[in-house]
Amino acid sequence: MAATDRRHGSKGSVEMDPTGGALAVPVASLNKWTASFARENVDITCFLDPNRVYAVGLPDVKGTLAGLWDKADRTLFEVALGDIAALLKLTPSTLDPTYLFTGLAWIDAAIDVAVNGAVTVSGNFVAAGPWTMEPAGAVVTRSGGSRIAA
Repeated sequence: MAATDRRHGSKGSVEMDPTGGALAVPVASLNKWTASFARENVDITCFLDPNRVYAVGLPDVKGTLAGLWDKADRTLFEVALGDIAALLKLTPSTLDPTYLFTGLAWIDAAIDVAVNGAVTVSGNFVAAGPWTMEPAGAVVTRSGGSRIAA
């Protein structure tokens, strides 16, 4: 992997389709997102095993969103107060717009107003259906050089 494949976070993007459809559009004034694909580890250690042994469960897709209040775009709050799982599309860098994480998500939202700061918004999301990493056929290089299909 070349150093030129690395990206600055300033080109990240959060897009949503509040109807749960396939037409995701950028959400204004968000400036941070995180995503976790942690898997449940179940201890399956037996007598005479030389160390603990684990079975791996399903990915627990969840994450966070953050940004600044924008009265012109209330999408985050409309989705949080609605009853439909939104399509969420998270792009690490718009310089590589086909590399992204996407799926249906239940989203909540919060607003933080302080006398000495900007009005900020935040939210959490959890999977409401299958999530994918695109492009599906991309090759990822692990540290140590081994290659896996993404």
